[in-house]
Amino acid sequence: MESYPDQQLAALVRDGDPDAFLELTSRYMTLIRAKAAPFHGTMLEADDLCQEGLLGLLDAVRSFREDGGASFRTYAGTCITNRIIMAYRWAAGRKNLPLNNFVPLNEEGTSCGAFAGEEVNPEKMLVEEEDLHLLKQFISRGLSKMERQVLMLYLGGYSYKEIADSLRITSKAADNALQRVRRKLKEPF
Repeated sequence: MESYPDQQLAALVRDGDPDAFLELTSRYMTLIRAKAAPFHGTMLEADDLCQEGLLGLLDAVRSFREDGGASFRTYAGTCITNRIIMAYRWAAGRKNLPLNNFVPLNEEGTSCGAFAGEEVNPEKMLVEEEDLHLLKQFISRGLSKMERQVLMLYLGGYSYKEIADSLRITSKAADNALQRVRRKLKEPF
């Protein structure tokens, strides 16, 4: 999957391929961290900012249209930035201030559809929120503590060696845990 272009990976993710999501996530973690960096030291922790960035990437995957006039990377960057900004504004208690300098989103900041020329669809928003809730629920209940830790570090852009060092396990154990996560994610999704 490493040779697939981002647009193709996004299409595979929409079709439910967890390996494609892991590959896309690993490609975009550096961008997510860079977009979250200006907000470090604010009322949000770095992990929270990165999670918001990942949700922005997921929003981009779900709402990207090739005929929208932007590359996937540009579109994803906009969605990631908007998601982080919305989290910051919410945390700062300023969610009602006008967004003079940013691309408009819906109230929850969950979709970049308005940017792509797509109308905001409440039904679609509800389905997306429900999907996200189910994914979070599955991760918290369906994975062991070690599998969750390995997944979060992997999604954070850490290498197998860095994961192993952080958790004081072998690289092979980290790889095995990630393989179990992939298998488990394929079953319900």
